[in-house]
Amino acid sequence: METKWTITAPSDSYSSEETFDNYEDAYQYCIETEIIYFNRAMEYLSEHDWSLTESAELASNLGFELKNINSEMLATLHLQDGLINSIRKIEAE
Repeated sequence: METKWTITAPSDSYSSEETFDNYEDAYQYCIETEIIYFNRAMEYLSEHDWSLTESAELASNLGFELKNINSEMLATLHLQDGLINSIRKIEAE
């Protein structure tokens, strides 16, 4: 039985699904996925991290300072973390 990894990421008003043969390719996809534009970032954060606690903690853990972050960065970090964690869960099954 061959192992594959599938990741679903939001893209505009629909979701895009990607399937990978190995973990490294899936991980690379996750770290390249980003949320751009203020309105998309705010929409994502209001749905997934309205208090900004999780995304601010991720930014802090990566060494970012408050003066160097914005909504797009926080949303992207939160999304990437969720995608990376979902790969690990799928791989373990």
